[in-house]
Amino acid sequence: MTGSLGIVGVGGLAEFVVEGYRHAGDRREILLSPRGAARAADLARRFGCRVMASNQAVVDAAEAVMISTPPREAIACVKALNWRRGQLLVCVAIDVTLDALQAAAPEADIVRAMPSSAASFGASAMPIYPDHPGARALLSPLGAVHGVADERAFDAGAAFAGYYLWVYGLLDEMVRAGEAAGLPRQAAIGLVAGLTEAACRHALRADPGHSVREPLDHHGTPGTMTAGGYAILESAKALEPWRKAYEGAVARLRGAGTSA
Repeated sequence: MTGSLGIVGVGGLAEFVVEGYRHAGDRREILLSPRGAARAADLARRFGCRVMASNQAVVDAAEAVMISTPPREAIACVKALNWRRGQLLVCVAIDVTLDALQAAAPEADIVRAMPSSAASFGASAMPIYPDHPGARALLSPLGAVHGVADERAFDAGAAFAGYYLWVYGLLDEMVRAGEAAGLPRQAAIGLVAGLTEAACRHALRADPGHSVREPLDHHGTPGTMTAGGYAILESAKALEPWRKAYEGAVARLRGAGTSA
């Protein structure tokens, strides 16, 4: 899909999306809603977008539309607009359901997606539901798109947007530990981030039928530095809180929580 993209709700996520398209060399026309006027004007200046007179003007002129309003406003916003039959509507707001979106815009083809700030540099792995080929094509400049079969799976995938940001806390902890041990800060950042990137690359290249932890088991043989360090993590049950944090995020997205 190379046609025009409209964005209704020009907040932080919209900025990441616009930057991601331009970073990828995608020159499609991007039409912005006028709310958030200062940010919309800035994106228009920096990335060649066009600010429209109203939300409806965005929908009327765009081939596909992304709804990135605050979650509490998304359904009312979608319902207030007139959609063309078969027009692609991609909602990136949490706390909505496909059923609610379809009731609000029965004419549109609706897809839920959950990009992250990594969209700005084309690395936002994201779930989509339903797995719509047009949505895949639309979102692929922003990162790897993973279609899922139902909304429960979508929520499970969307919760990893939290994990993506939690990782920064772990990176910072290890950088500060490296500095305390005598490394210059730049070297500590380079080593921690570089080795983390290497582990992620290996996981993406490996046979998905194998355990993701296979390199740890292969190299962390008894008596090694790796085995000794991992034993400390296991004895402290250091990985368990990560799972619990993720499970809490999934419950939040499935309606167990009430705050954004």
